[in-house]
Amino acid sequence: MSKSSRRRARAKVRKQVAQRTGVAPATATKLHAVRMTRAPARKVEPRGRTVAKAGVEASGPGFADAVHAVLWRTGLLNVAAIARRELGAVFVSPVGWVVAGVFTFLVSGFGFIGTVLAGQQATMDGVFGVITGFLTLILVPVVTMRLIAEERSQGTLELLLTSPVRDWELVVGKWLGGFVFYLLLVATTVVYVVLLAVYLPDKTTISVAGLSIHVGALDFGLIAATYIGMVVVGAAAIAIGVLASSVTKNQIIAYVVSLFALLAIWYTAFLLGLFTRPPLSLFFDYVAGYFRYQSFSLGQVALRDMVYFLSLAIGALFLTTRLLESRRWR
Repeated sequence: MSKSSRRRARAKVRKQVAQRTGVAPATATKLHAVRMTRAPARKVEPRGRTVAKAGVEASGPGFADAVHAVLWRTGLLNVAAIARRELGAVFVSPVGWVVAGVFTFLVSGFGFIGTVLAGQQATMDGVFGVITGFLTLILVPVVTMRLIAEERSQGTLELLLTSPVRDWELVVGKWLGGFVFYLLLVATTVVYVVLLAVYLPDKTTISVAGLSIHVGALDFGLIAATYIGMVVVGAAAIAIGVLASSVTKNQIIAYVVSLFALLAIWYTAFLLGLFTRPPLSLFFDYVAGYFRYQSFSLGQVALRDMVYFLSLAIGALFLTTRLLESRRWR
């Protein structure tokens, strides 16, 4: 096609555009050129992407985010994370398995099976005696001696104190990890309750003054009260162990301090009460952990005894928190 033919074709097109719009041919040509140069290029996005973007803009923080924010402000998330870390460390280290093995051997051998082999009636008294006389006083300091003393000896305590974790969250998390391990050990003794419930007869006949009295062979109320007593005693013992672990970086010293503190609370006040007279003896009887636990072993869940052991636990944790806070000013 020649140049003249192309020129005539373009003129014909401009004339047709001018007729449709009612604008002169020259003006129509200029408007067309301006539109082509000034019109911004539209970005064509896939339909699915546009819908997804609109959904993201429309959706706000959900219920799970709100719950997480509330729990974060209360500090429970940090406490749970520290407790989970400590509980995992107990099961990873050989100390935890040694404590669990020794406890299981003593409870099974001396607390339950030994009494049966000796021809005595199978009861839970031996099991409870091993827990309160050996686990709480001897084995609990083994578990708690490393909780804070190990952090101080390795130099990681400063990192924890400078991290976004408050002092009380660190203390409660350490205590909770040891307390859960203690509860797991105590929970293993429930199997003996099941065995007694299955194999002991439902009724036992006792003759009193020529009268036959039928009593239950297994007192579940007494057993439940004793378990509650062991739980609160363990909570106080572990809190005292955490306090002893915070005063030194040597784990052996932490064990000795915790052991003597528990023995003093459990037996010393009891022995002093035997050699004193009222009203001093009444004071020693009240502060003696041995006397405070006796009501639980008799099937009574007394409020004052619960308050006593819980006050020991809360007081020990409070002192531990203050000791950690004092390190910031050194």
